[in-house]
Amino acid sequence: MMRRLNLFLGIPFGPRRFLILLCLLVVAACDRPQVLHKGQWIMGTVVEITWVGSPASNRVIKQAFDAIRAVDNAMNPDKPNSELFRINARAGRGPVTVSPNTCRVTHEGLRIGEETGGAFDITLGPLIRLWGWDTQHPRLPSGEAISVALKKTGLGGVTCDPDTHQVSLKRKGMAIDLGGIAKGFAVDQAAKVLKTGKIDNFIVNAGGDLYASGGPPGRPWRIGIQDPDDSGAIFAVVTLSGRAIATSGDYEHFFIRNHIRYHHILDPATGLPARGLRSVSVLAGTTMEADALATALFVMGRKKAARWLARHTGIQAVLMDDRHRIFASRSLKPQVRWKEKFKQLVTYF
Repeated sequence: MMRRLNLFLGIPFGPRRFLILLCLLVVAACDRPQVLHKGQWIMGTVVEITWVGSPASNRVIKQAFDAIRAVDNAMNPDKPNSELFRINARAGRGPVTVSPNTCRVTHEGLRIGEETGGAFDITLGPLIRLWGWDTQHPRLPSGEAISVALKKTGLGGVTCDPDTHQVSLKRKGMAIDLGGIAKGFAVDQAAKVLKTGKIDNFIVNAGGDLYASGGPPGRPWRIGIQDPDDSGAIFAVVTLSGRAIATSGDYEHFFIRNHIRYHHILDPATGLPARGLRSVSVLAGTTMEADALATALFVMGRKKAARWLARHTGIQAVLMDDRHRIFASRSLKPQVRWKEKFKQLVTYF
């Protein structure tokens, strides 16, 4: 006997942070592949793998989780044995030889930073620590402290040699933070493991940085984008296969002081939270790129982001501003469905 289930999986991204909803149709029958699901806590978030196959795939699934854990062990700046910790500890004192993967992610972070005019910046470590975004108790720093921290940032202060895999920070006190790109890379690494293991229909979701391949029986994967004002609701559903999606929002990690919301997406130019947008979802070929660009476009703001997207047609995006207006890439029109109350708020560009 066949059972049809509409299953919604809510994936939290830390306390009071991003929630993405996977909406998929599960068809269970003895003669059909199963849609299976496993999750683990890695990189400070729930990492979940949903795949079409059988329990015999567990060995490959374990290897995929191990690949994500390896990225965390190398690129978590708070782990004393990580490569990123060693890079930051030697700031101003010469290069550190790292693994090809850490060098690759660092190099890609610098490339995307330059391509987005500095809107994405992997050198915000001093500011992230100053605000306490790497803790459970963020705080509002003084303007003077922000000015001091800003002097320890800047893409020009990082060198990364892709041949020798050496990374160095020019000035003492500098610190790389790959939080806006490493998780996406980890998802891509897991996806590579799954494909090598002959699992072709899957979703890897690391706290909202998500890659989808193939689909469940009979249809593509459908990914919901969270309503910034309601953690249990979505405002759009996007069909996705063979691509990645990542979302940055001001509701992911924030505190309110004197009726002002201070969130964790910092503008590298000011050291303050970026203003103007509530949510940015980016669709790209790799999760690493989607992850970094979601942050960069959020920092740019709607008008600059739209101009940037017009020059990069391989990237698609959905942006919601602080007036709840929605702006979406025109090429997304065939694959996105808006919740009824949001339809009149959508403009395609």
